[in-house]
Amino acid sequence: MITQVCNLNCAGCTNYSDLDHKGYVTWEDGKQQLESWLERINIPDFGIMGGEPLINPQWRRWLYGVRELLPDSQIRFTTNGVLLRKYPDIVDEMIEVGNVVFKITAHTTDANQFIGKTLATHQFEQVKEYGIMRWKGKNNMRFQVNRPEHFVKTYRGTYETMRPHYSVPELAFDNCCQQTCPLLYKGRIYKCSTAGLLRETLERFNHPLAEWQDYLHDGIEPNSSDVELDMFIANFGQPATICGQCPTADNHESVIIHADTVLYK
Repeated sequence: MITQVCNLNCAGCTNYSDLDHKGYVTWEDGKQQLESWLERINIPDFGIMGGEPLINPQWRRWLYGVRELLPDSQIRFTTNGVLLRKYPDIVDEMIEVGNVVFKITAHTTDANQFIGKTLATHQFEQVKEYGIMRWKGKNNMRFQVNRPEHFVKTYRGTYETMRPHYSVPELAFDNCCQQTCPLLYKGRIYKCSTAGLLRETLERFNHPLAEWQDYLHDGIEPNSSDVELDMFIANFGQPATICGQCPTADNHESVIIHADTVLYK
């Protein structure tokens, strides 16, 4: 997550980016974090996201820097599309970097013209991968468009009154959109962004942490023991106690109609 800042306010954002944030992660800091982890693990896929990553003035340095560090890994770059009008050649840059999934999560109509022009001016082959429809271009680049209809709020109440859902972890995990989306944040890797950013969000609103103890986890760091690292990897794609913070599919009150609630900041 190269910035938590976003230009949209999406109720139920799993990164808490509907709140106001400041700042971004420099490539120098990101490179140091990645290099530390590469001494311990292989990284076959690496996602660059936000907030809105195009708000980070160093997004290009991130894109080319990650490719240099991870020459054989797939890079996934996710944007909400609002700022794409500023970068008409961004698809060509993704093709140049190669082995990139360039994903637009279109919360608004801002990216519609860009999407239409991209599909009209580039040579793509439509492919279905992992159940996802994409367009495959040159140099192993993929172009993907998502149009979410619903968000699922990961806590009860408002930010000022937020409480866990106290769900059965296995059932909450079945309802999760981040089942295989670990987050690298400040040098540590967390099971998901919701878990990784929870402590700071609670502290921001002065919530006592006692009620949240079962759902607070400090992640793992590059100098974690082999046992800690093996346990984390073994739990990849599996439920954990912290999943109980989030709702199950039976909790209809947590479902948010996205088009009715997304706002510009």
